[in-house]
Amino acid sequence: MISAAARLDQRQATFSVAVLGVFTICLFASAFLLFLVEPMVAKMVLPLVGGTSAVWATSVLFFQTVLLIGYGYSHWLAMRLQWRWQALLHGLLLLVPLLVLPIHLIPGWNPPTTGSPALWLVLLLSVTVGLPFLVLSTTSPLIQHWFSRTGHAHAQDPYFLYRASNLGSALGLLSYPALIEPHLGLHAQADLWRAGYVAFLVLSVLCLGAVAWSRSRGASPSADAAPSSAGVGGDGEAITWKRRVRWVLLAAVPSTWMLAVTSYFTTVIRPIPLLWVIPLALYLFSFAVVFARRPLISRYWLNRLFPFYALPLLGMVLLGGGGPLWLLAILHFGAFFLGALLCHGELAADRPAAGHLTEFYWWLAVGGATGGLLTALVAPLVFNDFFEYPLAIIGAALLRPALARGASRRARVADYWLPATLLAALLLVTGLMSVTGVLGKLNQLVLPNATTGSDLLRILIVFAIPAAVSAAFSWRPIRFGLATAAMLLLALVPLGSQPVIFQQRDFYGVHKVVSDPAGTRHALIDGGTIHGLELWDPRMRDIPASYYSGSGPVGDLFSAEQPADGNWSVAVIGLGAGAMACYARPQQSWTFYEIDPVVAQIARDPSLFTFMRDCTPQANIVLGDGRLTIARAPDHSYDLIVLDAFGSDSVPVHLITREAIQLYLSKLRPGGVLLFNISNKYVDLASVLAGEAANLALVGYQRTDTDVTAEQAAAGKFPSAWLVMATADANLAGIPINPTWRALHANPQQPVWTDDFSDVLTVTQLR
Repeated sequence: MISAAARLDQRQATFSVAVLGVFTICLFASAFLLFLVEPMVAKMVLPLVGGTSAVWATSVLFFQTVLLIGYGYSHWLAMRLQWRWQALLHGLLLLVPLLVLPIHLIPGWNPPTTGSPALWLVLLLSVTVGLPFLVLSTTSPLIQHWFSRTGHAHAQDPYFLYRASNLGSALGLLSYPALIEPHLGLHAQADLWRAGYVAFLVLSVLCLGAVAWSRSRGASPSADAAPSSAGVGGDGEAITWKRRVRWVLLAAVPSTWMLAVTSYFTTVIRPIPLLWVIPLALYLFSFAVVFARRPLISRYWLNRLFPFYALPLLGMVLLGGGGPLWLLAILHFGAFFLGALLCHGELAADRPAAGHLTEFYWWLAVGGATGGLLTALVAPLVFNDFFEYPLAIIGAALLRPALARGASRRARVADYWLPATLLAALLLVTGLMSVTGVLGKLNQLVLPNATTGSDLLRILIVFAIPAAVSAAFSWRPIRFGLATAAMLLLALVPLGSQPVIFQQRDFYGVHKVVSDPAGTRHALIDGGTIHGLELWDPRMRDIPASYYSGSGPVGDLFSAEQPADGNWSVAVIGLGAGAMACYARPQQSWTFYEIDPVVAQIARDPSLFTFMRDCTPQANIVLGDGRLTIARAPDHSYDLIVLDAFGSDSVPVHLITREAIQLYLSKLRPGGVLLFNISNKYVDLASVLAGEAANLALVGYQRTDTDVTAEQAAAGKFPSAWLVMATADANLAGIPINPTWRALHANPQQPVWTDDFSDVLTVTQLR
């Protein structure tokens, strides 16, 4: 027979397993719901603010700020209230979000047409999802705090539960594009999320019950204990302000880096939708790795490896290097993951005892929100490029622990004057070479059509020499970090062969107008995408080039249609450099809809581009989201509507849903035409539009023009793909009988995109 003591031990063991399971599942569920709602709400607000990386950065900042508030509430609750009041107050708070679920947008909330919409977006998110997200954000620190009061064998060090929270976050994030979005519309997603929240409520009640049962059995005598002062926990451990500041910095750098690499990679390197998922997932996985009970990766080897991974990345970023997608992804995302593991590993190693758990998470949240604030709001106002990216790398370099303990005063002083000497010496060499004309001689010695001498010198000055010196400094974090900072400062010295004649950053991205060395052409570049090109030879200046060449699909449409009726009224969604304007005739009326005020400024500036001044000086430019603003135009206003807004990192899905097409049709006069620029390398827009044309009983034709001769390329022509739609073939003049155009054929297996449903992943092509 089993003795009573043995049965009691068995029941306690079963209870311990059940308690651990309930707390783990509750943490996992709350984190899963938190990071499932982020992309879901982002998709809801897409029709209002477009799809730039800044929208994602601002959204992340909002969620980090709410997380900070939630962690602050958890810390206050745990430290200031006795157990029974904690349970009562938090139990009531858990019920409040049921009043506003399911999550939905409030009709009539439209963004401002001037200035940055960042603050407006934060307000919209606050009203839409703020309350449910706030309640869920309190879970991780509070549940871990309660677990530390259960008397479980691992209650004294509950930080390992943070792993379940971050695994839930990562899986919630990844499951949205892979499992949720392809099969459910937004309304169904919102209903499913509400059901998930109800399940989370049940798990929270079970956690409360476990703590209550433990207290009744006397297993958690410290449940009602509170620290005697702000800096001393129940275990007597003191927390200094120096230690708190270090926590904030170690949390802020990976947060900044995560958002910075997302913006940089999806604009400068490859404008592929959904790539933002990768850095955020790696960020969350890094927490799961370092907060495991047993470290999976040695902190020492992370520290040793980091300099030799970070230096090539920093050189690549500062010099604008390229390469195959797989190699760039390994370099950028791999270095970020290594940096996140390094910083978060230092946080995990310095975590305080359980009595300070909620305060520790509060300071982590302060750091995360600080990184989001710097990237989403401060950087676009202060910088004219993505300088927060190299600054994050430099920050991680400075925060590394020293590889050798102890150092003399002389060595500490050398940490500062050695990098300063390196910077001064290289600046002096560069200045002397510029003054003496050596740069020009180098350019003459280099073979034609090869990298110029100034570019070779730039590689040496900005990367090769500083990197070699920095590698020698890698054992001293401050010395190494300041040497990498010198690389950034050297990169600002103008030595390149492609002068930037205009550069400005705003909420929507970094806009550059560059000129070739001979000054024969201007190009508008946003990230890594050219959005307009103009030849500055007086004979070619106002002739549309790039995607708008007269020998391409656009030229086909205008040459076929305009002789029939030269009195068109034309709307163009997406302005760019304004090249489309030079298809206009004097008697026509043209209206451009542009979401970005800086782009409108560039197109209007004749020192940058002359299309608008010379071809359509009376054209009307309407600022704001194209779909929202064209909706205010009278019905039957236009003969032609051109959609030219699909070249960015995140395709504005709301511009090509069935409801959007129906809106455009309502704005067309009888016989009107829709023209789409689908020259996107990474998203198969033709299949999406073909399905909508079939669903709406429209005719459609597509031309992909990739055969560009050397003579045409010299005249500025780019390969392009365009698509036309109309209610009948007769509206398209000669397009249906032109052999270079092919009729659209819808895939019956591909669902039609609507405002409620779209699936970008299935039409995305990685290259």
